[in-house]
Amino acid sequence: MAKAKLNTYGFDEYIKLLEATAESLVPAATRANLAGAEVAKQGMRERVPKDEHDLENHIVIGKPVIGANEVTVSVGVLDAGAEIARYGTAQEFGTSSMPASPYVRPTMKKDAKKMRAEQVESLKKDGLL
Repeated sequence: MAKAKLNTYGFDEYIKLLEATAESLVPAATRANLAGAEVAKQGMRERVPKDEHDLENHIVIGKPVIGANEVTVSVGVLDAGAEIARYGTAQEFGTSSMPASPYVRPTMKKDAKKMRAEQVESLKKDGLL
């Protein structure tokens, strides 16, 4: 049986650099995702049907959720109550008596490049790109 042995002698500076970079990644990823989320929120608010239910003002950005290898930010009708959530879903997908007036899916499709550009710009400001 052949064996190989590998050690990290001489890598101290590189390991310190990696540790420092890792510590800055979560805040930078959070800022980047919030920048993209702002574009999504604006797009949804522009596209949402304007009527007496005031759905537009219930479209918000949620708190970032930090996972093991990712930062997630939700955008949409969050924590607005069951009635508003049902109404928002009915607008997005329609019902048996009402056609759909989607605002989430078109935003995610049409504004994807703008969202990504804001994320990239944010990461550049943090010196990560």
